[in-house]
Amino acid sequence: MRLLVVAVCAFLAAGIARAEPVAGQDDPRFRAALSLWLADDEAQALPALAALAVEGNRAAQILLGLVDRTVPLQGPWLATRAREERIALTRAPGGLSGRSWLAEAAAVDPLARLWLARDAVTTTPEVALAFAARGEERAARLALQAVAARQGEGFAAVADDPRYPPAMRYLVWKEWAATPEGRVRTAAEIAARPPGDPQTLLHTGRSTPPDAVDTWLSAASLAAPLRAACAICPDEVARCLGAAYRLVGDYPGLVALGTPSETLVASEVWLASARGRIAPLRVATARGRFGYETAVMIGAESPCLADALAAEVARFRE
Repeated sequence: MRLLVVAVCAFLAAGIARAEPVAGQDDPRFRAALSLWLADDEAQALPALAALAVEGNRAAQILLGLVDRTVPLQGPWLATRAREERIALTRAPGGLSGRSWLAEAAAVDPLARLWLARDAVTTTPEVALAFAARGEERAARLALQAVAARQGEGFAAVADDPRYPPAMRYLVWKEWAATPEGRVRTAAEIAARPPGDPQTLLHTGRSTPPDAVDTWLSAASLAAPLRAACAICPDEVARCLGAAYRLVGDYPGLVALGTPSETLVASEVWLASARGRIAPLRVATARGRFGYETAVMIGAESPCLADALAAEVARFRE
């Protein structure tokens, strides 16, 4: 796996990483299955995607690989299938539990290789830059989260790269805090940010006025998935946004939201889809965050969101 990370970094250094379509994503059958999946019709979409993956369609393989590894991308129909059926629908044949379609696609596809590099223990910030170079902003953020959880350093070395995700500057600030020059740069960046930007809170530990956070959530592009979810609560949008933000796990959870792959599903398409709108609620249920205390908290902040969340939980229990 270390060799894979080194190869990805060399690929980036060579300057040839770019946004390119994945083989098979223009196949009408894939487009039809993808539309069904975005409409949250797993019963029709997943068998069609699985059949395409077996045929060698790389786009279907990558999408299924991401679904398999990301619980919030799995809806109630898939969740209620028997284990053997779930494996057959989302994994490549092989072994007792199948194997990831990402590993299958990685033999020829650079995007799949990036996802495997992101999972490596030795992953580096350069993997995030490679994702960003392809327009995969969410994946870039996830890659930096992985580096923060494993190595916990290396962000300052790439801080000035234009591909570095703006939503992850707080990781850079942590390293910059070790030098006077770095602290000056951090202060300047923070001063240029909106008062409610959660990255400031993450770095300084100082509380932010709730109304400033609400203003940030109402306008920040990063919070677009929450605004899409809260469209179901037109009479209490502001309260819904605040409750949804806490429900997904505050800022670390927020940066993980979005389309599974911008290459396969543009962000605007994802946010307009039934699956994209319900995704933040599934993040909460997948993490086991919807217990009694959570229900009381959400109900007090946004009764409409609490009702929607309860209805979604019930779908997984039918």
